[in-house]
Amino acid sequence: MRTLFVLAAVALAGCASITGSTERRITYACERGADLVVVFDDGAARIVNPDGTEIVLPSRETGSGFLYETPTHSLRGQGTEAVYTIGRMAPNRCQQNNTADM
Repeated sequence: MRTLFVLAAVALAGCASITGSTERRITYACERGADLVVVFDDGAARIVNPDGTEIVLPSRETGSGFLYETPTHSLRGQGTEAVYTIGRMAPNRCQQNNTADM
């Protein structure tokens, strides 16, 4: 009976994590003009391009702030500031548009 209870608790915990999304959508105003829309969720950041396509950047460990990157894209920052880099292009510095998004 105890084993059945433990299995039921584990199953319910799994369902809770599926429905309890911690998704945050933040829009940044960047130096190069175009806004940067980022959805932070479950250890990843999704960059939402104007055409609707998305680039998923896995979370990386950092001493402070945040860092999400792939071999060709990176998003790092702290507080309301972020720096988005694509390949060898110059970093694009961005500032969060609305602190109410956080």
